[in-house]
Amino acid sequence: MASTLIDLASLISSSVESINTRCKILSTEFPSLDQAPQNEHEDHIRQDPDVVYATSVAVAAAYQLIATIQPPAKTLLMSSQQFLISAALGVVNDSSTSEIMTEAGPEGIHVSEIAKKINMNPRKLARLLRPLATHHIFREVSPNVFAHNRVSYCMDTRKRSKAILERPDEKYQAAEGISALVGINTDETMKAAAYLSDTLLKNAHNEAEEFNTPLNTAFDTRGDLFSWYERDENKLRFKRFSMAMKATTKLSPPDSILRGFSWDSLPADSVVVDVGGGIGSVSLQIMTAVPKLRIIVQDRPHTLIEAEQYWKTQLPIAVEEERVQFEGHDFFEPQPARKVDVFLLRYITHDWSDEFAQKILQHLRNAAQPSTKLVINDYVIPYACHSEEQDHFTPLAPPKPLLPNFGAASAHPYMVDLQMMSILNGQERTIDEFIDLFARSGWKLETVYRPTQSREQLLAYPI
Repeated sequence: MASTLIDLASLISSSVESINTRCKILSTEFPSLDQAPQNEHEDHIRQDPDVVYATSVAVAAAYQLIATIQPPAKTLLMSSQQFLISAALGVVNDSSTSEIMTEAGPEGIHVSEIAKKINMNPRKLARLLRPLATHHIFREVSPNVFAHNRVSYCMDTRKRSKAILERPDEKYQAAEGISALVGINTDETMKAAAYLSDTLLKNAHNEAEEFNTPLNTAFDTRGDLFSWYERDENKLRFKRFSMAMKATTKLSPPDSILRGFSWDSLPADSVVVDVGGGIGSVSLQIMTAVPKLRIIVQDRPHTLIEAEQYWKTQLPIAVEEERVQFEGHDFFEPQPARKVDVFLLRYITHDWSDEFAQKILQHLRNAAQPSTKLVINDYVIPYACHSEEQDHFTPLAPPKPLLPNFGAASAHPYMVDLQMMSILNGQERTIDEFIDLFARSGWKLETVYRPTQSREQLLAYPI
């Protein structure tokens, strides 16, 4: 056991040294946790491939060292209490606390001043902020005086607190940061996840039903998540969801969709259909980099109104030259597009169970030419052990004694998978589950691209 502790500590030390060496080579400083960022370039070092790998090793080793050295019962108990951190984060995020702190500056602001503005008990606000600061979200610079650090600033919308307090329904409109994502996680996701046990154990006989989800139970509703979002009482949630989907692009390098499949290898005027593409923000990135292509953005008609306006603003020449089309389409119905070179599905298959995902892919297969390619941009969930297919398509090589999947350093995809289980009947899939899904819907997996700090891109062809 002592040798394991030493090995883990050595991995942390050597990884930090690797990061430090890389910073020296690139003539930059590694960002300080205690300071809110001054510009968007400060964190660029984190995208360097060598730094990404060293960070993964250090984080995985640090978590494994904690799990090894800390009393087991304490580890388990603290894990069962993590929802309370999410609850505290939700209250802070739903108020204008983050924006008020930004306006106060690095010296911080007393909870009594924040409380006056957001109409909250100051002692209770301090009790929310202090455990967050203990988890390195915010700083307590002096008793009951809090300020941003680099982590908490990610929640700031870059909007004036007064404007948000006056029009809370417009908080997420044109917002920066990932506040909208935090809102989804601490509102509908957390409330739905509380009913996982009820849904999976007490209603197990209905588990296969698409609309027997924890969210359906939590909010006493029937139907899918997207229909629920469109209800009048969920207008703010729907706005937040739309902004959250845009915010997901901030979690990956801005050109991550270009770092896998070679879009430039397609002949001029090749047709790319962005299936369920929302406003087409990802296909716009593709078109910007490879203007010789033609794009069809497919989604619900009301979404396409915003999509067309988005393209007119961001890439007007594509609209003027009719290199992009907007097509209302339900992907559970036969695919109308023909002579398609690539079907692109980004964050689509994870929304649905195998039964419904298979229907989507079968409709695409029926519309495909022999040369048509299918590109799916979603997580491939690693096993926490080795497997033959995983080692072939998505090989990972963490140093021992780390888990084969990099442990806690790769925890985010599993959290998203549980989120899909909670608010939808969807799932992230292992490589074997993708291979099986493709086979049942008329496709065969060819390769898997793993862009740095981004979801995988699976390339398949029709069979």
